[in-house]
Amino acid sequence: MRQTIIHISDLHFHTYPQNFQDCGSKRILGMANLLFRRARQYPLQRAKMLVGQIQNMKWDHLVISGDLTQLSLEAEFALARETLGPLLKDRKRVTIIPGNHDRYVRQNKAKDYYKQHFGEFFGEEEIHVKKLNSDWVIVGWDSAHPNDLFTASGTVRRSTIQATENLLGNLPEKTRFIIVNHYPLTFPVGWKVDHSHELYNLVPVREWMMRYPNIRLYLHGHIHRNWQHRLLRESSPELLLLNSASSTSRIYSGQKSSFHQIDLVGDKVKVTPILLE
Repeated sequence: MRQTIIHISDLHFHTYPQNFQDCGSKRILGMANLLFRRARQYPLQRAKMLVGQIQNMKWDHLVISGDLTQLSLEAEFALARETLGPLLKDRKRVTIIPGNHDRYVRQNKAKDYYKQHFGEFFGEEEIHVKKLNSDWVIVGWDSAHPNDLFTASGTVRRSTIQATENLLGNLPEKTRFIIVNHYPLTFPVGWKVDHSHELYNLVPVREWMMRYPNIRLYLHGHIHRNWQHRLLRESSPELLLLNSASSTSRIYSGQKSSFHQIDLVGDKVKVTPILLE
């Protein structure tokens, strides 16, 4: 049976802090970025256009691979929840994981605004698991954590890998898996990689994933350039990696895609790039 997934990422809903207490730490840098660049790059109308376009599409599951917000402020999460509301009516059809901007600063558990506003779309376990049908399962990871002032890296915990291994071992051998994580595992040819803005354990995570041929798709964001990459495995299916960031930003010259539609039929995967104009 066909399953259609809509994959969006890095929506960056934004507001400015309303009190001095929320202005400290790394948010000072984020506010400057917002004031001089990102506020113009991410007008709210673009997000509303995205919601309207997805509402008019036929799909079975929505995946958002992190960075709902810019400064991880409660008002930003509330704005994101309100704007995305029409797409979130059935939580069984939605997977949402956090990105580094959603864990922008260190906060106590009482101020985990991602969990308060979107936790129901991940769950309480180490990994998020959603069975699409008898053939395909989505696995969501939370690799985001606060960093120092000029770092935006993440870490896939050992407990996350172990929980995923356990899941792979407990389901039928024919099951195919889609991993959702915020950070990329590959970069375009010639891309200037910034190691302070990637997974700390990128290489071992990528090598681990390549050992499991039933992991067929890796959905992510973080770098604001849509792409489709393929990693070949010896005598087994390739790993397809899709970047849907950023789905709500203004269009840049030559841009061909804002997000992706993924159609699954049996073991076949069809990816359609979609531009939000």
